[in-house]
Amino acid sequence: MRALLLTALLTSLAVSGCSKPTARDMLETYTERVGNALEQEVETDFDLALSQRPAYPPRRERLLEIPDIREGLIDVLDFRHCDLLYRIAERNTSLAKLAPGSQRLIYELEMLPALRECHDKLANSDDEDLQELDARLKTIIDSKQQSLPRLAWNAIYNSEEMEQQFALGAPPLPQSEQGTTPAPTEALQHFADIASLSQRQNWQTPAFTQNLEKDFEQLYRSSFGAEWLTSLALLTHTLEQTAAAIDRRLERRPICFKQQPNNQARIIRNVFQQFYAGQFQPYLSAVERAGRTWREQQLTITQQLPLPPAAAEFFTAVFDAERPDALWHRYIKARDQHTQNWQRLLRQCGMMPGSQS
Repeated sequence: MRALLLTALLTSLAVSGCSKPTARDMLETYTERVGNALEQEVETDFDLALSQRPAYPPRRERLLEIPDIREGLIDVLDFRHCDLLYRIAERNTSLAKLAPGSQRLIYELEMLPALRECHDKLANSDDEDLQELDARLKTIIDSKQQSLPRLAWNAIYNSEEMEQQFALGAPPLPQSEQGTTPAPTEALQHFADIASLSQRQNWQTPAFTQNLEKDFEQLYRSSFGAEWLTSLALLTHTLEQTAAAIDRRLERRPICFKQQPNNQARIIRNVFQQFYAGQFQPYLSAVERAGRTWREQQLTITQQLPLPPAAAEFFTAVFDAERPDALWHRYIKARDQHTQNWQRLLRQCGMMPGSQS
């Protein structure tokens, strides 16, 4: 029995010993090492920092009302002039009415150019009935074009797939790029193209329309956005609290006199080289670099679409570069302050990179 217990204990220790530290572990170690070197506690509460991250609004607060435009405004049989009967009949089936927003978006991206083509075909007709049909057709085209931005918003940002990108509770991006979930760059680019179309006239159906469901699938399978936002929240907290600790330590009394390093200064330099330059800074740079494109793509899409109030507040609270309490603004400010405080600390002891000390 003792042999079995010993074997189980050794196995447990081996498994725990082989587990790789997470990015959060690295950040916690970094703040502890800095605090020990400074003899000034870096006060952190990573769980609190994560709990304060803005939450994506519930679906009912993200949904935009769209006028129900029925092709019944024109007798369906009239569409025989433009070979659109099958497409309209397919759209009006009971199954189609239950289709997800992505399917309705695909339908509109194909239908609007077809309706405009029909309008152009009828525009020069001398037949009074066709002229009347063309006038009613123009009304439908205008209504559909006006509704397209709202429809695109609902299809993209009120979808389960997009919710994945803003989910709370995701782990941070790993330190190694090998374990990083790829960002859904291609899908977001297609959504940006659709958002742009909604602001223009006389566009053609995008070539990627029939494969749009694959873009939603790519979005669903990617946890990049949620992991990046977790990383950003943890990094921001680390930067703010470490910079504040350095400030408090420098306010107490100088660490070095006449820029001459002492034993504590050499400990600080070792922490800087091993934990700041060796681990923290590379991770920070990788996270910022990886997330910039994702953030910019999200902004490109949302700035061209109508946003419900709750969604507008969410995106401002996360992405805004000017709002003081926005996550992105706080990160940039904390990053710069953290760098400046380290420079002050190293300069006081004549240990800035490139110095002779």
